[in-house]
Amino acid sequence: SVCVECKIAGNLCVMVSHGTPCLGPVTHAGCGALCPSYNRGCYGCYGPMETPNAPSLSVWLGKLGMDDDALKRVYRTFNANADAFRKESERHDR
Repeated sequence: SVCVECKIAGNLCVMVSHGTPCLGPVTHAGCGALCPSYNRGCYGCYGPMETPNAPSLSVWLGKLGMDDDALKRVYRTFNANADAFRKESERHDR
């Protein structure tokens, strides 16, 4: 996941330290943690990792104050039609 790349780069976790929404825990590595290196959350550009636990991430993001509409926006960015992200965003449809 992108989280491993953040640790390698010496970045602080943006979700833990800043409360910034981040798809890093469920995103395939490969970017070198570009966005978190600039204190931005991961947008999931490289798509979901092989075994993402998006429902668990959604619980965490909910604890940061994100409602269903915000969660849908997080999962419906670059890889909105990737199976794991699509299914998780649909769980938050009303």
